[in-house]
Amino acid sequence: MIEPNKSQPHIIRSVAAPTSSYVAGNVFGIDEHNSISLLVRYTKGDETSLQVKVEISSDAGTTYDQETAESVSGGTSTVSLLERSFSATGNYWVIIYPIKGDIIKVSTKATGGTPTGTVGISCIGSWV
Repeated sequence: MIEPNKSQPHIIRSVAAPTSSYVAGNVFGIDEHNSISLLVRYTKGDETSLQVKVEISSDAGTTYDQETAESVSGGTSTVSLLERSFSATGNYWVIIYPIKGDIIKVSTKATGGTPTGTVGISCIGSWV
């Protein structure tokens, strides 16, 4: 992956078991980059899946706005809050751009079953 003007990796979450409620990892500034690449290292356990949400703050962390997803059907665009779901062991790169904000917060939770898997997340900011 080519990432011009990239930052040093940020450790968002050290490898640990997820919980059944969202838990935020380390919050960090994106140093005026307009793109981030998340490396999600997930080992599936007895849980059904791992959910990951990304929130961005433009006011130094006072308030956060969650990423959104858009689907279009029959000329109607439906926008909803975005949560990424992982249901198999793997190392996943998630590239997010454009970013408009100063601070990133990434949260994880396990769904279904007993959370016995592990997840670790790191992030690189860049200009694209």
